[in-house]
Amino acid sequence: MPALPGPLEDASILSAHLWRKLEGAVHLQVFLAIGLSLLCFCLLLGCAICWHQRKKHRLDGRKARALGRVLADPRPGFPSQVTAVAIQQRGMEIEGDVPDAQAATGADPTGPPGHVGPHKGALQGRASLPSQPLSQKLSLPVQPLLGWQRRRTIAGTSGFAEEGSCLCSPTPGTGIPRSYTDPRGLSSPVAKPRPHLCFTVFYAQPTATLAVTVVGVSHLPKGLRAGRDSYVKVYLLPKFGEPQRTTLHRKSLNPEFQEQFHFSRCSPEELPGLTLRFTVHAKEFHSLKHSFLGEVIFPCAEVAWSRGVSSAYARELSATKTKLKKCFSAQDVESAVRLSQPWSMGQLFLLLQYQALANRIKVLVRKADNLGRLSRIPGTPDHYVMIHLYHDGKVIDTKETKPMPGYSPVWNTPFLLSVPAGGDIQKQPLSLEFTVMQARFTRTCAVGRVLIGPDAPAMGQVHWREMCSRGNVESARWHSIQAGGVPPCP
Repeated sequence: MPALPGPLEDASILSAHLWRKLEGAVHLQVFLAIGLSLLCFCLLLGCAICWHQRKKHRLDGRKARALGRVLADPRPGFPSQVTAVAIQQRGMEIEGDVPDAQAATGADPTGPPGHVGPHKGALQGRASLPSQPLSQKLSLPVQPLLGWQRRRTIAGTSGFAEEGSCLCSPTPGTGIPRSYTDPRGLSSPVAKPRPHLCFTVFYAQPTATLAVTVVGVSHLPKGLRAGRDSYVKVYLLPKFGEPQRTTLHRKSLNPEFQEQFHFSRCSPEELPGLTLRFTVHAKEFHSLKHSFLGEVIFPCAEVAWSRGVSSAYARELSATKTKLKKCFSAQDVESAVRLSQPWSMGQLFLLLQYQALANRIKVLVRKADNLGRLSRIPGTPDHYVMIHLYHDGKVIDTKETKPMPGYSPVWNTPFLLSVPAGGDIQKQPLSLEFTVMQARFTRTCAVGRVLIGPDAPAMGQVHWREMCSRGNVESARWHSIQAGGVPPCP
């Protein structure tokens, strides 16, 4: 076989050299990876050991503090010297070193056997000592037992008599009664303080203004951090449904707000029928949704109104959120009660305005709240509202909003509906129908409807009369969505 030329032989040697270098580099990378893995494992193991030791030190510290509290108990216990003497005498009595046991135990020689004089303890104890104490035999000092200060085993029927009495010999011929533990020596759990809201109420009669001052909140529950970012919303129901809120107070479980809110146009006759609602919320750093911490429902009828003097109150927060709907006038109390009934499919917020010069009705479909679920299919459906204007039972105009996702959609869409000219609008056979539709994929169902007009339900009639009587002023109300009168879903 002929020899390879010189350049080809040099290339093969160079390639073999490069291959050996590459293999060495790969082995070095593998060794480095293994070393880094061992280093990380050692670091994690060291952290775990440190955490375990720290936890153990904390437990030892708690035990030491608990023992210190036991030793610092100010309540009287059994004196250690008397106890040691009593046990010593009992041991001597068993071995026969004390000839006069009756004198050693303080028994009354004139009384019946086993009778103890009044100057001694009234409790009868029991001690099981087979022989003389070892400390006496070895001439060692007797150390008092720490357990006597907190826990004592007592026998007898004399109850919790004098705590300073020493152990006495049992009465001859009688059985040793059942022992029990003195509950006074046991520590009781400390009740956790409940969160409270402090506020003041003041009414200025010349301006017909109700002033509510949120002073602060105490003992809020802890979150993931030491403090919480919290704020308070203030409602005046049923007159004002939109809340007023305080500024956000950061990193505190006892925030102080000292903020005042004013509710105008409150006559003295309306005050007993109004209700203040305070809701406390916390802003969580890990979630965009604010969490509900508690609320206070305070009827204004409980206030002792004084001229020029504000009344201060402190109420405990209730963790249960009350199903109160937003109302805008005194007649909405009846609607709020009706909204909580099971056949309500949510509520719809509408604004109406009658423009007499143009012979038209302005309708603003603002938003809906807590719409009913018509299926168990996962996902969020779209909702829209269909508006029909009826004249003498016939549809004369139709409008429709855009679909919005969610069970509390916000449309904020205005419409103008033309009405027949001529005469008073209250005498015309007109009515408005708002049908809330739910769309999911290719399926569309009716959630419910709201009727407004002279022949509508009670709340619909009230809203229609307000619209006709206020002229160019908008009339806003919440309406309960009723499921009756709409076709079922296919």
